[in-house]
Amino acid sequence: MLAFSEHRRSPPALNQIRPGMGASRSAVRRLEERSEEVGIKMTDLRRILFHGLLEAGPRATAVEIWKTLCRIMEHGHAPSQGSIQRNLNLLVARDILRRDVSPDRLWHYSIAPERRGRLAVTFVEAGTGRKIPCRMPEVAALLRRAAAEHGLAVQAAAITVIPVPAAGDADIR
Repeated sequence: MLAFSEHRRSPPALNQIRPGMGASRSAVRRLEERSEEVGIKMTDLRRILFHGLLEAGPRATAVEIWKTLCRIMEHGHAPSQGSIQRNLNLLVARDILRRDVSPDRLWHYSIAPERRGRLAVTFVEAGTGRKIPCRMPEVAALLRRAAAEHGLAVQAAAITVIPVPAAGDADIR
């Protein structure tokens, strides 16, 4: 029998983190919000992984993150190493984490810096070319999510629009 079984009896849950251990709720919440912006569904496993990442510190390897989770979880129900690695890969692909390779060929994970720039969305009127800025954060969030589903990042967007005829301008026959 393996010393570290990959099979666990129950899934990891946030209430299994030992009191006084784990990262601050505000730091984890910021990572959750960034993840949701790029279309990553939040699960208990990912929330626990965020605690482990923040506790392990910058430039931690996947094994160091796993050991940190084993230490902070009660009852020894830390996520498997395979689950951790799959989620780390996803978070790197969506620019939540940064992965650096050391000279000894180990992957080190750190929280990627947040993008400070706001997404510029502009409506362009088809007939005149007039540009109208769109100041709706919901539109920017939707475009980011749609792009993230295809592995892309949106830097700017222009949406071509046409004027809607007024009720009195319609040609009724």
